[in-house]
Amino acid sequence: MTTLRAGFGRVDITPKLGCKLVGYGGREQGATAVHDALLARALVLENEDGCWGLVSADLCYLSEPSVTAIRQAVSAQTGIPGEHLLISTTHTHAGPHDRHADNWDRPLAQIIADAVVAAYAALQPAKVGSGAGFLYGYSINRRWLDRPVDPGVTVLRVDDAQGNILGLWCNFACHSVVLGYDNLQLSGDWPGYAMRNLEEQLGNGATCLFTQGGSGNINPLVAGVRQQLRAHKTVRAIGNVSAYYGAADDPIQWNIGDRKGGTFAEVAELGDAFAEEAGYIAQRIVTTDDAPIWSHQVTVNAAADPDEHPVKPPAPLLTEQPLVSDASNIPCEIMLLQIGDLMLVTEPGEVFTETAIDLKVKLRAMGYRVPALVTYTNGFLLYLPEPADFPEGGYEVNWAVSLGLSKKVQPRMRAAVLPILAEHGQE
Repeated sequence: MTTLRAGFGRVDITPKLGCKLVGYGGREQGATAVHDALLARALVLENEDGCWGLVSADLCYLSEPSVTAIRQAVSAQTGIPGEHLLISTTHTHAGPHDRHADNWDRPLAQIIADAVVAAYAALQPAKVGSGAGFLYGYSINRRWLDRPVDPGVTVLRVDDAQGNILGLWCNFACHSVVLGYDNLQLSGDWPGYAMRNLEEQLGNGATCLFTQGGSGNINPLVAGVRQQLRAHKTVRAIGNVSAYYGAADDPIQWNIGDRKGGTFAEVAELGDAFAEEAGYIAQRIVTTDDAPIWSHQVTVNAAADPDEHPVKPPAPLLTEQPLVSDASNIPCEIMLLQIGDLMLVTEPGEVFTETAIDLKVKLRAMGYRVPALVTYTNGFLLYLPEPADFPEGGYEVNWAVSLGLSKKVQPRMRAAVLPILAEHGQE
């Protein structure tokens, strides 16, 4: 007999006005207003095998020191092991830097830990279930506009013992960059809007978490982008790796990475579409209190081999580059977490959609019914491209090379985790 219990928590992590915003260069002025509060949301699950916590914070990223501090604070107050915490961000580019302690009156790690502590205190008999759907038409490959996006939407539904929805955990691949560098208002961007929409739909104090999938090369496709795609201009990809509707040297052109002019109406456009799809998936999920949970941590070395990158380009945004203490050993933590039919694989950075699709294909072949890649999780090492992406160059690849990451990091990760997943999938 299982003893599944679950609880949700959320806390306000909105920083002080005037704080520097991260995710774009050229924003010397700090935040001027709060459009919508930034939140950290948490889900805690407990059964006879242990206790686990899932966190989603409305931030661009959380660096490894912040993740370590959150784990320590949570463990001290709840006893949940640090390795049982999956700590993600929604990757909003309208939020603050986690390194700037004076953005908050208390340490950020302690504030985020409060969400997990609240979820732990709210534990009650529960049922869980998961499901998958898709959302087409709201995302675009920003490196190669004619290459794939991952339309998959994944949802974990958590009910109380009577079958009433307590909350959801959601996953989708689309950069949180509806708002551009000209926006100086604090906001959760489209994921923040979508989660508030879902919480209002569900009512009764429900809490909904959002996590990113393979969104490293995926941007929002909203009204303003559609207009630019029909503006009789050459369209350049981010990093200028490709060109469409004209020659690359055309003086009249627009770069899809230029998010200037993004509006809150477009935030609502994408947020409403996602909330509708996630809500529909949730309606179709059947929950059970008989859901096995297990997790496993793997750490691989993401560092480039000697002389792998003879020439290193300068970091695009030096102030946002992770701190690497040993260039020959860059730890990259991967967490495997199964919750019933849901199988989560995490990566600490920005991962391309092709990686996510390939992983999900492999996991389904192993028998995992609802697989998902969860990125921006348990640390942040910028971009983690595939080997074939490096010769193409571009913004994301330059980030990886400047940090000293290997072009073989994704194959290393697969070599480390796929045997573990195959063994469990056959059980």
